[in-house]
Amino acid sequence: MAKDPVPSEIAPSGKLFIDTASDLHRALTKAFSKKGPIVFRWDGVEDVDVPLIQLLYAARKEARRTGREFRFTGVVKDRVANRLNTAGFVSVLPLSGEELESNLVGY
Repeated sequence: MAKDPVPSEIAPSGKLFIDTASDLHRALTKAFSKKGPIVFRWDGVEDVDVPLIQLLYAARKEARRTGREFRFTGVVKDRVANRLNTAGFVSVLPLSGEELESNLVGY
């Protein structure tokens, strides 16, 4: 019996702003080069800006195109939830990655 591939986990920390986009892009590219689901952990994310959210939307689009699973998990900090709400990405403040995933507009 074949085992399911181990998920590739991306667990950034600190502020995810435009100046860290290349680091996140590299992590996503590495995760997409492997088999199995990709899990993005929000626990360590202190703040986020719009370009990084757009990068995550692009990753989700690529996952759908290639038949991969790409999901969120972990605790979404208040600052991140408020920023996403203010920017119009969510109308309900998410407490977890799973809630964020289910409430992101157009995700």
